[in-house]
Amino acid sequence: MASARSGLLLVQPLQAQWHDAAGQPLAQPLVAHVPVRVVADLIEETHVRIEVPALMGADRAGFIQVQFQTLLPDVPLQATWQAASRQPLLPKAFVLNAVGVSSQSLRALLDEQVQQQRPVEGVWTLSYLMARWAALQHGLPVSGWLFLCLALPHGMRMVLLHDRVPVFSRLLLDRDPEQQAQEVGQTLKYLVDTRVLDRSAAPGVVLMQPDPGLAEALQAQGLNLLPPLPARSAQGVLADVLALAHGRAPGQLASPGLRRHFLAGKARLGLHLAGSALALVAVAGLYQQGRGVLDRMHQARQAQQQAVAMEQTAQGLRQGIASSGMDIALLRLAMQVRERELQPGIQLPEPLWQLGQLLQAQPQADLQRMEMALVPQACASAPVDPAAPPAVPGDSTRTWTQWSFEIRPAPGLLPRARQALLDDLGRAMAGWKDWKVLTDPARVESGAVIAGGQSGTADALAAWRWCLAPQAEQERVTTEGAGS
Repeated sequence: MASARSGLLLVQPLQAQWHDAAGQPLAQPLVAHVPVRVVADLIEETHVRIEVPALMGADRAGFIQVQFQTLLPDVPLQATWQAASRQPLLPKAFVLNAVGVSSQSLRALLDEQVQQQRPVEGVWTLSYLMARWAALQHGLPVSGWLFLCLALPHGMRMVLLHDRVPVFSRLLLDRDPEQQAQEVGQTLKYLVDTRVLDRSAAPGVVLMQPDPGLAEALQAQGLNLLPPLPARSAQGVLADVLALAHGRAPGQLASPGLRRHFLAGKARLGLHLAGSALALVAVAGLYQQGRGVLDRMHQARQAQQQAVAMEQTAQGLRQGIASSGMDIALLRLAMQVRERELQPGIQLPEPLWQLGQLLQAQPQADLQRMEMALVPQACASAPVDPAAPPAVPGDSTRTWTQWSFEIRPAPGLLPRARQALLDDLGRAMAGWKDWKVLTDPARVESGAVIAGGQSGTADALAAWRWCLAPQAEQERVTTEGAGS
């Protein structure tokens, strides 16, 4: 579609009228910098047919140029309906339909636009735009003959189409419906006499702008009148046809030299847009860099303020300790023990949860006593494993975590039930991944709980004591012992 910032100049035999992008007439011309699209609706319009033989390359182009000079001599504005991209690539005969406009008033008007430095987007004939309009209508046949009639303020434009290709055009300067109907009939008879139209053909007549009086007159002549088609815009069919004058419309009459100003303006606009985009990207990059620098400065300022506050707090603590007479070395040692031993060594929530889960699953077991402490050697009373490496005489200040608890079976259990309870407790504790069992009554006293006699009764009154140590500490002890 054409740009909303461009204007349109409809060149008629008696005058040239300005229109806006929507097809509405304007009382005053547009300013000089606004691009213009020129539509010629003149009497000096000629349609020719060029039959191109099977040629290629320069031979084909030279033949077409000679035919233009022969069929349209001294006609500066020429255009073909078929675009160059639609010509066959192989040596094959084809047909070109062309139009030429030889009008001194049109050339003078174009020269005036160039002198005013007004960009000319292009020049088209109204007949080609009418053919383009017919090609876009779904209600019209694709093949065969069509005769388009467009009512204008100064008369009527008639265009003959064959398979939707314009082959003839005529401008009638008469607004009387009866006279227009007679001229339509005489024009069709002339086309038959000149063998442009087949004698047996009955072209469909399309009234692009509905006119009841003209329709009745055409039907009275026995012509094949097709149903009228509604206009797409409120301005009428003429506005719809004029809106088709844009870069993709066939039949561009303007030469590249005439359009140079318009093309240069589009190139400048593209360069300006690209430059603006690059400038925006550069500004955004600088903004991000500046924001990053400000953020880093803010973080550095906050870190400096925190350091000053911590130094002030430390100074206040040193002054308070000095005024209290506390032993600094002893306080430092207590803090080291707390940081190195107490905090990483004893963690109560998880072990207590595991023990609670174990006792919940064994209702016949009663917890008698539990203790968790830091000792020089974990579970010192545990029996020595012959496969374990010898103990390493480490630092005497090093402490180890020890977790011990005693469980008593419920009174009245039979010996075999007590033995099963002891085995279940031992297997459950052996499955704790974070703890290693060093004192295990299930392993040491296996079978003793089912002994008969008085000894079995006495043993039943004693509690079973387990002692465990963290698995990580035991692995560290084993590694140190192997390395020594």
